[in-house]
Amino acid sequence: MGVRRENRRYDAGGLPQVVLQDVETRRCPRCGAEEVVIPRIEGLHRVIAGALIHKPARLAGSEIRFLRKYLGLSGADLARRMGTTRETVSRWEGGATPIGPQADRLLRVLVTTTDPVEDYSVEEFLIGIRRSAAPEPARLTLKAHGTRGWLAGAV
Repeated sequence: MGVRRENRRYDAGGLPQVVLQDVETRRCPRCGAEEVVIPRIEGLHRVIAGALIHKPARLAGSEIRFLRKYLGLSGADLARRMGTTRETVSRWEGGATPIGPQADRLLRVLVTTTDPVEDYSVEEFLIGIRRSAAPEPARLTLKAHGTRGWLAGAV
């Protein structure tokens, strides 16, 4: 395996515009298979969630889905906590209906006051929304920072 450090798009969380800087990438010289090493994934997701709840614009559908999954909630669970329906959450996540300002603030409060899930299901984060719809998703650049975890770049 050949090993290089490079910038890689991180779309496993369903967020189309997240870039990880200087991550280890391993490639098989014979078959071309690639493996990206992502250390401390829980910390990475915590930093992404923190960057999203601090962005000034309302949350985009893919960001709402990421935060819901970060919290370990189903669409029905999030709807119950926010006092809405599962269908409304689905429309927010799919981009059919933008999240309202009060619901947006409530979701950000939930993220800051609820312990996130510690056991990530890979399948849950591999399902992402690819549609481009207003509002515009945040563009994140993250870099591994020694033993401290991840640092978010410009949002």
